[in-house]
Amino acid sequence: MTSRQLVLANGLRCHLHHQADARDAATLIRVRAGSLDEPDRWPGLAHLLEHLLFCGSERFKDVERLMPWVQQRGGQVNATTQLSHSAFFFQLPAAKLSEGVQRLSDMIAAPLLSQQAIEQEVAVIDAECQLLQQHADTLCETALVDRLGGAFQRFRVGNQQAFGDNVTSLQVALRDFHQRFYHANAMELWLQGPQSLDELAELALHFSSISSAKILPSNLTLTQPPGDVMLQLAGDESFWLTLMLSGDERALRDNVTLLSVFWQDEAPGSLLSALREAELCDTLQGQWLWQDAQHGWLALRFSGPKISAEQAHHIEHCFWQHLDAIKLCSSEQQQHYAQLARHDFACLSPLEQLRGRALGFAPADYVPQGFSAFIAALAQAPCSRLLTQQQLDSPESVQTQGFTLLRKKGLPQSRSTFSTPALFFYPTTQPAVLPLLSPIAMPLPRFAPRQQVETLLLRPAFYHTMSDAEAQARQTRLRPVLAALRHAGGSGSWQQKQGVWQLVLNLPVCESHALLSVHHALKALNLTPQPKPLPHAQTIVIRQLLAALPAQLIAPAGDTRWLAAWCGKHTSLHQRVSHLLSDFTPDLVSGAQPPRLQRGIKPVPCTGGDQALLLFIPLPLADDRQIAALRALSLLLEPRFFQRLRVDQQIGYVVSARYQRVADVDGLMLALQSPQIPWQTLLGHCKRFLREIVAELDAITPQTLAAWQATLREQCDASDNAEVALQGLRQQQGLPTLTRDAVASLTLPLIQQLHTRLMRERRRWRILVNQS
Repeated sequence: MTSRQLVLANGLRCHLHHQADARDAATLIRVRAGSLDEPDRWPGLAHLLEHLLFCGSERFKDVERLMPWVQQRGGQVNATTQLSHSAFFFQLPAAKLSEGVQRLSDMIAAPLLSQQAIEQEVAVIDAECQLLQQHADTLCETALVDRLGGAFQRFRVGNQQAFGDNVTSLQVALRDFHQRFYHANAMELWLQGPQSLDELAELALHFSSISSAKILPSNLTLTQPPGDVMLQLAGDESFWLTLMLSGDERALRDNVTLLSVFWQDEAPGSLLSALREAELCDTLQGQWLWQDAQHGWLALRFSGPKISAEQAHHIEHCFWQHLDAIKLCSSEQQQHYAQLARHDFACLSPLEQLRGRALGFAPADYVPQGFSAFIAALAQAPCSRLLTQQQLDSPESVQTQGFTLLRKKGLPQSRSTFSTPALFFYPTTQPAVLPLLSPIAMPLPRFAPRQQVETLLLRPAFYHTMSDAEAQARQTRLRPVLAALRHAGGSGSWQQKQGVWQLVLNLPVCESHALLSVHHALKALNLTPQPKPLPHAQTIVIRQLLAALPAQLIAPAGDTRWLAAWCGKHTSLHQRVSHLLSDFTPDLVSGAQPPRLQRGIKPVPCTGGDQALLLFIPLPLADDRQIAALRALSLLLEPRFFQRLRVDQQIGYVVSARYQRVADVDGLMLALQSPQIPWQTLLGHCKRFLREIVAELDAITPQTLAAWQATLREQCDASDNAEVALQGLRQQQGLPTLTRDAVASLTLPLIQQLHTRLMRERRRWRILVNQS
């Protein structure tokens, strides 16, 4: 990837990134204005403006505005409002980047901010505010920010009461806020795609129309730690350690990004491995709570089912011991972890990369100068702590920032002496002991690679699901194996993709390391999993229903049978791995059995007070042409469903209709969540929408159909070796895939016939609703 920076005549700073082999392109614009810049009279104004910018601009209105336009082309679009800045971003097929950029630039420069849109989005934000009242991460950040006092304790999300009934006054305030802060010299732009740097520079010129003016940024600066606090929250418990850092923004980011690779490593000898072995926590995540040009407020969150105050002190002791150990890393080891950071970043989507560059953790091309000195200085950084507990003795109830917190100031002191964990770093000098190969070779289908790496895919047989408890138990076994694979020069994952858990191993170039990695992974999978009860998910209701859908569509089988596939050119390694597979005790299958789909309405136990509904409509006749028709139909439904139910009828905060493959079953998925509307009414809205869309389907022009075909053609080719292997297995076993021939043969009558059949065969629908 090559990069360039430039400054437009209006003062807008632009960062251009040429990614030669990318299929998608992405854009992000960051504005140096956030919730803390709002006038006291209008709490939530910045958040409301974020919503309204998507509601139409001078040049692009209705279905031509950015959000529905991107959705209809199979892309992603979103925005965020934080304390000191806001950001707007999208990703879509690279050929459409210019048209997307024009829409983004126009909505930033010339939003309509109509009174009708204001009324609609105030209702949406009011629902979102209610949704956040029980959101664990939001409440933790609220508790941390509250201790800063002053303007930080002000309400910032916004709701109906804060915005009031005078839409005209609110419109004036919105326009004033936009004129005051949305200036080119208060913004930064990122563009990334396969276009040349010169072409990207030409696209950046679309933002030249944004005016330039003197900016009035927030003068709030964080210099003192907010103090320790305990917070009563349901679900998993978390220990937050926050650090107030000073220094140049770029230097802080580069050093912390490299440190995060050490912190999130799961290999033997790592901090996480030591914490898990001592049963102190399960996960470690880092995030920036605040950043400006010379400061950063960094939070590290350690989470697990139970974390006592004593365990929190033990975690912090291990953290500082680990930092001391990193200071002793050799130059070779520092370079090794820096290379891991760059590799991980390169695997992200273009949009995730831009979000990392603008908002989070993006690696430098080098080990930061003074890295060891930076680590040494961290011990002197002001720090604070937050510990969540499922139950506190006599907590005080505090109203802050629009939320109610049950908290206690301070943490109990510890008088314990903790031992130093066994920590070490990579690369190590330990010799590799190769496994013995069985004389028996298992059939291992092989496919031509898309990436220059040898890849092994292992997953349950088609139309087989796995319980979450079993999947998590296997993940516990595989974590250190996959982390060690990264250090050996490969990469791997055990994750749920389209409702199916799968193991992907991208193997290192060294054949002995590759064989050893496969051997250890198979050994971990062979071990009988010991599932543990999973805690209730602390997330919004619709996500709980989404997580439940695979097992509610196809019941998990007691005896998991497996598929294996190879994608690569290395014949010798392929053959040796096929011998290793003979030691894999679960059965390897070669044919797909017809799915046994569960149907009808199913209440699912969920946490949270909202009403939610998830409707999955399976494809009745599964062949290549029918999948192409289904995916074309989803391009029609997605923006219109959002417009009708979220914007026009204001059903709720979550409104989505899209194509989805769940547990190898293709279908349409409609999702709704509302603070007040019961699921029976939500289901009625879905049925009515599907009936009424017939008229719009009948009015589709040949030009629109051709645009759908162009979008679908972009999605036919696999993006990586794992997708190549999966597509190959599907074709071998007679399962349908999206192909260019099927897309080319699309006709409007075919799409209309499919829609009619989906509506007629309602007994095949699977409907999940939440049960409190």
